[in-house]
Amino acid sequence: MDATCEHPGLIDDPIDAQPTSTPTPPTPSVTASNIIATTYHSVIESTTHDNHPAVIKRFTFPDNPRTHHRWRKEVEALNLARDHPNISQILTSTPSPPTITLRHEPGLSLEKHTSPQTSICTLSHSDALAIWSQIASALSHLHSTCNIIHDDVKPENIIFFFPSLHSTSREEHPQPHAVLLDFGAAITLPFPLPSSPISPSPSLNIWSPSGTPPYAPPEFLRRTKSHASDIWGLGVTLLFCFGYIPLPTGSWILPHVFENEAVKQEMVAWLDSIEELRTSLSGSGDAEKVLLGRMLERDPEVRVGSSEIVRLLGS
Repeated sequence: MDATCEHPGLIDDPIDAQPTSTPTPPTPSVTASNIIATTYHSVIESTTHDNHPAVIKRFTFPDNPRTHHRWRKEVEALNLARDHPNISQILTSTPSPPTITLRHEPGLSLEKHTSPQTSICTLSHSDALAIWSQIASALSHLHSTCNIIHDDVKPENIIFFFPSLHSTSREEHPQPHAVLLDFGAAITLPFPLPSSPISPSPSLNIWSPSGTPPYAPPEFLRRTKSHASDIWGLGVTLLFCFGYIPLPTGSWILPHVFENEAVKQEMVAWLDSIEELRTSLSGSGDAEKVLLGRMLERDPEVRVGSSEIVRLLGS
């Protein structure tokens, strides 16, 4: 596989209230050859930092006060989460114009590992296990050490690299390596959430309308979020990685579930289909499947926590 750097998942606040002005075009130095991804709020480009490959996120509306707030929140979360091997690493940032420079991550985001005919994941079982273990470790660090909710765990926000004989990154990453990206929606909590070794945390009245429809947890409908919301997003991602479902395509607009009954029912139908899968996994008697089922419990207070997942996968 060509281990090129792709960061299509670096999408920030896709459902925020949209400014009415026309998006500012990329700076003149940007060329088609170094643009990795373009979103409503930002342009992601390849660059270098201290003579090493890197990526830079340039925010599209530099003069909008909300842009500076979004930039500051993302920088804060990245700085708190730094130094974990499976989390995107901030190298530097500038407030004016607002930019964030990140370490280059070799590999492809998970949604690229699909069959074009079926949209089923093409990763091996061992690759999916590596992703499970490493991203659970990243979430455990965020939840237990940093008190951060990532709030947008999905295939597009996970880069996966597996070494080949001729890979230039083989020396740095001799084993399969997954990295969690995009902290644009991250919620840095001002106080620790009470938790137990089994359950990540109760759902408190911590809520924002951010997220991606097929990966939003049931408690979104009750306007609550917690660390458990990240576990749900990873659980749905793993359903894809292990081949239980094709790459999810739900495109309803999350805040509209509170305004439009048809949109709400679309989300409810999706959650019901996940519940059917969870019931099947939980009753299988297979330890891996049972654990995956525990990540998809409807009740966030029953859902298994990230530290417990790490412990069970390592045992």
